[in-house]
Amino acid sequence: MSISKQKRLIFLCWLIYTAAYFGRYGYNANITLIESAFGVTHAESGLVTTCFFFAYGAGQIVNGLFCKYYPKRVVLAAALFGSAIINAAVYFGAPFAALKYMWLLNGILQSVLWSSLICVLSENLDGALMNKAIIVMSTTVSVGTLITYSLSALLAHLGVFELIFIIAAAVLVAVGAVWLIFYCAPKKSSPRQGAEGALPTAEEAVPVSEKKGRLPAVLAVSVVIMALFAAITNLAKDGLQTWVPAILKESYSLPDSLSIVLTLVLPVLGIFGAVFSAQMHKVIGDFVSLAGVLLFAAGVCIVGVLLLLNTSVWIAVLLLFGVVELLMHASNNVITSMMPLYLRGKFNSGRLAGILNGCCYVGSTLSSYGLGALADSAGWSGVFCLLCGVCFVSAAVALCFFLYLKKTKKSLY
Repeated sequence: MSISKQKRLIFLCWLIYTAAYFGRYGYNANITLIESAFGVTHAESGLVTTCFFFAYGAGQIVNGLFCKYYPKRVVLAAALFGSAIINAAVYFGAPFAALKYMWLLNGILQSVLWSSLICVLSENLDGALMNKAIIVMSTTVSVGTLITYSLSALLAHLGVFELIFIIAAAVLVAVGAVWLIFYCAPKKSSPRQGAEGALPTAEEAVPVSEKKGRLPAVLAVSVVIMALFAAITNLAKDGLQTWVPAILKESYSLPDSLSIVLTLVLPVLGIFGAVFSAQMHKVIGDFVSLAGVLLFAAGVCIVGVLLLLNTSVWIAVLLLFGVVELLMHASNNVITSMMPLYLRGKFNSGRLAGILNGCCYVGSTLSSYGLGALADSAGWSGVFCLLCGVCFVSAAVALCFFLYLKKTKKSLY
């Protein structure tokens, strides 16, 4: 595949996953307005996104195992079209009781996307473009979230927040059509084989003892640890993204539209998470240690939030939220993009990305209903005590693993 076609492929993959956030975060961005419109609690409104995250996480693991066999052109477009239909149904007046089932189905459909896209990239990109692809794909979370929340804030200010769902449906249909038209599955005899500067095959890249399917025990343990970190990372990342508008509204009496606008600080800073993680990886080569450092730093920031939460300095609290979001986006990039693609010679990238991304959504599942219910019973201080606790426990696990590797003189990669 030529360089220009590889770049076009990266853009198409980026476009699909960025558009997917329209189809999932329209609800999250307007959660305070939805609570007011239907008269429901944090736990009840959080259950809807919990259903999405549960289905998405479980689907990620299943799709991670089987995505290499999918006809990517048809399956990815169908997932976008299905998500569009669900969003349109919400706009046209679906009752609140039905939303959790609709968002469950939405999660199943969108779970096809990430592992399939990573599989497409890992199979078709030359080594020279792989690092760029990692950074580009990592911006999808922040860019998609930023656009969705920005548009939601405008619509909320105009008093027509429901329009976000029909706009999401239109975007998903348009991007699905673009994918159908412009994506071409590569031929079996790829230019990767023997071309100058091409990405080597797994057999060429690693010794026989390290071929795919023969994962060393210490590397397998690192995958398990990273799966745990994935859940904790998304517990914090998606927990903040979902509930910061409610925190700002309830703790500081800010209006809905302003709360949503201020929440844009999170994805804006999150955009830099991919670049930050790439720079940090040059200093800390071990993925487990890198994720542990990022989680420890996030825990320190959350302690700062606890100390300032009941004061009037909401700007400082918001900035701390933004720093935590940057750190968690960086950690998420390490776990779901960098590690699977860097280890493509030892492990199927799509499969590993699917498993780790699925574990991310275990944390996302808990972040909606779980943190909402905890806030209903123990207040937001209870939520932040939990978050800083799990961040510090993660850092302790990473430190123990680092000391074990140092003592036994084993190398992960």
